[in-house]
Amino acid sequence: MITLAPILATFLCLYAALAALTWAQRLIGERLPARKRGMALNLARRAGPPVAGGLVLLIAGAALALPGHIPLAAILIGGGLAFGLHRGLADVRQGDPRSILFRVALTLGLGLALLWQTGRI
Repeated sequence: MITLAPILATFLCLYAALAALTWAQRLIGERLPARKRGMALNLARRAGPPVAGGLVLLIAGAALALPGHIPLAAILIGGGLAFGLHRGLADVRQGDPRSILFRVALTLGLGLALLWQTGRI
C-alpha cells in the first residue's frame, strides 16, 4: 500500500533543496551586509516555526514511541523550509513564473526518479 506522507515529504524536501540553492546564490551575490542579514532574518521568521515544530514532533515522537511521527515531522520541516525559501525568493524578485516552473518541474522529475528507485511507487 502506498502511503502519502513519505511521498509528500520527499517532494517538499526536494523543492526546499532546489529553492535553497537559488536562495544561497542570491545571498552570496548581495553586496550589502544589511540586505544579507535581512534575507536571513526573513527566512528564519518564515521557516523557523514549522521547522521547530517538526523537530519537537521528531523528539517527542521518539521519546513517546509514537508510530508514524517521522514522515509527519519530515512534512513539517520540508514544508516549512519550502515555504520560507519560496517567499524569501519572491521578496527579492526571484519568484517569477518561469523560475518557479523550472524548480517545480525539476522537483517532480527528481522526486519521481527517487521514489521509483526506492520502490515507493
